Amino acid sequence: MSTNLNPIIQTPHISKRKKPPACDSCKARRVLCHPTTDGSPCPRCFEKGTKCTTTPVVRGRPPKKSPEGSSPPQVATSPKDTEMSVFPPSHFVELSPELVHHLFDCFAHIPQYNHPMFPRQVLRDALTSISWQIHLLPPHLKVLAYCAVALSASISFDPAIIGPGPNPNSLADRSVFKHGADLRDYGVRRTPVYQALCAEALRLACQVNIILEPSEDNAASCFLLQFLIGFAEPEKSRPWASGYLSHLRTLCDDAWAEENMNALAATVWAGYLSMEVLETTLNRQPILVSSHDQLLIMGPEPLSLQNLFASIQSVVQKRKEQPLIPFTVLRPYFYHVTRLARELYEKITGNYARRHPLDESCIMDFISALNHLNAICSLIFNHEDETYPSDSLFCPPAASDSRLNLRSCAYIMTLSRTTLVLALHRELVRRARALPSASIPSSFATYTSPAQVVQAQAQADQWAAERIALLARQVHAMADLAVTEVASALRTMPSLPHMAHSHRGVVVEWAEFCISEAEVNGSVSPERSATMQTLSEALKLIGYSWPLPSGLVERLDVFLQKQRLRQNPSKSIPIQSLVEESMFLDMFPAPLDNNWTSVFTLPPDLGKEFLFVGNGTYL
Repeated sequence: MSTNLNPIIQTPHISKRKKPPACDSCKARRVLCHPTTDGSPCPRCFEKGTKCTTTPVVRGRPPKKSPEGSSPPQVATSPKDTEMSVFPPSHFVELSPELVHHLFDCFAHIPQYNHPMFPRQVLRDALTSISWQIHLLPPHLKVLAYCAVALSASISFDPAIIGPGPNPNSLADRSVFKHGADLRDYGVRRTPVYQALCAEALRLACQVNIILEPSEDNAASCFLLQFLIGFAEPEKSRPWASGYLSHLRTLCDDAWAEENMNALAATVWAGYLSMEVLETTLNRQPILVSSHDQLLIMGPEPLSLQNLFASIQSVVQKRKEQPLIPFTVLRPYFYHVTRLARELYEKITGNYARRHPLDESCIMDFISALNHLNAICSLIFNHEDETYPSDSLFCPPAASDSRLNLRSCAYIMTLSRTTLVLALHRELVRRARALPSASIPSSFATYTSPAQVVQAQAQADQWAAERIALLARQVHAMADLAVTEVASALRTMPSLPHMAHSHRGVVVEWAEFCISEAEVNGSVSPERSATMQTLSEALKLIGYSWPLPSGLVERLDVFLQKQRLRQNPSKSIPIQSLVEESMFLDMFPAPLDNNWTSVFTLPPDLGKEFLFVGNGTYL
């Protein structure tokens, strides 16, 4: 006998004619349809003069439960599907309605949840209407739901995801999520189920061909799939990111822009586009976001970095509302971060650029741009501690919220800029090891002997090596300062998923940078030791969601241990905790409360004069 999941009291069965399914047009618009049975168009299609068609949806039966003691069924995949999948073959994960509900609730804590195209309420309503039985969703929405629950499995505390053993009671379990905790075991234990859910999401996406049909749901699915697969195979091509941006370009027509784009939406999009390009920057992959994409999605081009700095400086000097400034600077700041990431690949680090001698003028321009980004951050945040005392427990609630939002802005702006610094540093190190030969003009060779040509060639090579070495030393000094800023930003991170799901690769690469420096120098300074301590603690927290590169944390801790043994206890400097106890109250803050969304939420008293400068030009 089937179980009725509906809590409404049952009434005697009344025979009722089943309502015909909604037409394709009304489904796409997500409006109520009044279908007819005589073949005539529904009232909405008749009013708009559009063709009224209805595509039947084939709904499969729910999977049968396996008899007790038998092995769970496996996902049916063809050899071709197995070869295409980046995840190892695994058992099918049966998602009960309770587990789906739990995973969807977890998804609200992840930054990707707030993507402008993710239909949060629509998906929740659809799952609620079918009692959270995910297999009953329509095909395209089912793909999106599986992408969401797969990503949610990276923070879930449910035993069905993590497996047997000690587990957190909730995301607010202070006995587990505490300062200095080593959570790496959870990431290892959840890997099989996480990979199985990712593989199922990928299989369904290929089955439905979401990459071929532009829609907001499919764009969101492609966005999430690229994130899921990018973690497993970061060195491979990025087809789902290409599909995501292709869908986005198709959807961004005039009607969509008029309905969805405003100053706040442009800022949110700027953040997500920079998130996309920075994911590929350290992997030295092509930047898929073009300058046209930025103008199409984010609106008119902002002020140049030089003029932006001057404009902010003027506002800071004239106005007292300094906490309002970061919210208006985010869009132009992210715009330039995205532009610089594209220029870095196309002119310095990309495959084509590597076939040619290093363009020193491009390097100097890029260094200048990085300095301007740094100056903008310093101008905005250098008086933050004076505005808001370090102990937020003594701040009034409104000031505390503003301070947390400011810290969120500082966190994301610092991590994005320092990613560019690290990518440039690594490229200059590589170039310095393999300098190309300097070219000698043919006219010079005509009027000199072969010996003179060889001597001139050697002199030119030496000069080129000296110039590149000078640039490399300059960028290395920037990287030394940048890693300290990264550690400071991590100590005030908005939430654990922000670090684990947005900047995991950045933290790993900065840890490798510190280890390389320590191996070359043989030791670390007390200041660098504090930075490495922060990175070690951050990685141990990130390990809650993902397995880390083998031995990375242990290599950091070896140098930390050596530094502690060298220190004179009477003169040792205190190593700062990863997170300030008084400010950071929850590693998984409630949605819309000091997370990715709050970074882009404009205060209600923010006037329009902060949004525009001059003749409609964005800051």
